[in-house]
Amino acid sequence: MDRLLYPRSLQSLSTLSATSLDQVRRYLNALQARNYAAGTLDAVLVALKRLLRSLSASNPNHIIHDFAQVTAADLDSFIETAKTEGLAPSSINTNLHSLRGFFEFLREEGDLKAQPVISHHHAVLAPTTLPKPMAEADLIAFFKVIDSVRDRLIFLLMLRCGLRVSEACALRWKDLDLSSGSILIINGKGQVDRSVYLAPDVEQSLKLWQLRRAKSDYLFPGNGPKFTHLCSRTVRWLMTNYLRQAGITTPYSPHCLRHTFATELLNAGVTLEVLKELMGHRSLQMTLRYAQLYDSTKRQQYDEAMERIALRQVALRR
Repeated sequence: MDRLLYPRSLQSLSTLSATSLDQVRRYLNALQARNYAAGTLDAVLVALKRLLRSLSASNPNHIIHDFAQVTAADLDSFIETAKTEGLAPSSINTNLHSLRGFFEFLREEGDLKAQPVISHHHAVLAPTTLPKPMAEADLIAFFKVIDSVRDRLIFLLMLRCGLRVSEACALRWKDLDLSSGSILIINGKGQVDRSVYLAPDVEQSLKLWQLRRAKSDYLFPGNGPKFTHLCSRTVRWLMTNYLRQAGITTPYSPHCLRHTFATELLNAGVTLEVLKELMGHRSLQMTLRYAQLYDSTKRQQYDEAMERIALRQVALRR
């Protein structure tokens, strides 16, 4: 338990009083008991750190002593500072969501009288952004420069199976069922388990990588003694390097391969309900973001619908 309650981020909160630190630890304990991912706990600590930093120019002593003293005005200062620093509206809202959860916990525990994060007042208007798939020409050029069997497999798992970069990095050999051509993803984002399937090019890369299998439970062992598997940061660095080798100037991220997976499946006629399961989304609303991208399928269905309408109208005139 201590491993989760004392991540590196907690060191930056060392100036807090015993009362405030106890409030943070109690909340992290509660999240951990409900099986929240370590990344969620870290997000809370990042938000609290930013809140403290936003008040450093004024007098944050009341927060340092007791988080139950936070007011709505403190959140106003947090938002203004975040905007000044150039933090994206979506990131500000993510921080506010983390802070709201923390303060709601303190309110339910009896530490705090009122929730300081006011939904209608503190929400920052954020532009709606569509998922960003890779252009087909860029995709071909990208894979053309990858000679490493390991690296090619990592990126194919995201492109053909829709894996998040963290899911690809954490894969274990026992998660694979080569006889059925599937992979079991345990505890994906939002605590969603799912099965994904192996395309022929993924199977081929897997067999090549299996011949070079290291003595590790993980498909992609880390290089350092402190890491059990390859870290997401390394994969992001690899992608940046390969994009540069391919002469691609668009700043794609590994997650763009997952977006490409979703868009290509929709264009091929896969339903949103099936795509939801393959992507590991908790709700169909999340999957609907991709519905605006699959132009070929939309156009085909539109043309077919208009043809049926025209035929019906002709029949009615007879």
